[in-house]
Amino acid sequence: MILQPLSTICRSFRNIDTYTTGFPRGNAQGLTDIFRAVKHCLPGPYTFILTASKQLPKQCTRYGTATSKYASRKNVGVRIPDDPVCQAILEKLDGPLISTSVKSPKENEWILDPVIIADVYGPEGLDFVVDAGVRVADPSTVVDMTESAPRIIRQGKGPKQPWMIAEDDDSAVEE
Repeated sequence: MILQPLSTICRSFRNIDTYTTGFPRGNAQGLTDIFRAVKHCLPGPYTFILTASKQLPKQCTRYGTATSKYASRKNVGVRIPDDPVCQAILEKLDGPLISTSVKSPKENEWILDPVIIADVYGPEGLDFVVDAGVRVADPSTVVDMTESAPRIIRQGKGPKQPWMIAEDDDSAVEE
């Protein structure tokens, strides 16, 4: 099984405030209210890496197998997706939804068919699959918010915002 980073899918900014230490107050480019900028991106195709709080469920901060010691993560990816299926699931939950992307164990591609996901990962301990049909897999843009400036670590469906730094913008960070 290919381990993917866990993402905590939140229903609202209140969930993000509960499960993380929040968004940074400003950045080196003079943006003083990153939270206001982020609010314009969510719900949407972005995952923001933030420092985890103690309220985050342990499943989000531990990784490894049952036979090995769990390693602890200090950060967690948080999302508020604009996907209607995900939004419907979140409406029924009291807390965040913990998820990961599903890649094929033999190929470097995403598994899009829920029946194949169940067949491949059911024996590995998969709890359930929501069958919403075959879906388009457009990965989110992942932005690391744990450093001095928000840095895109994976460009996905969400466009680069002016306050984000792409990997090829390194000279802009070191001023």
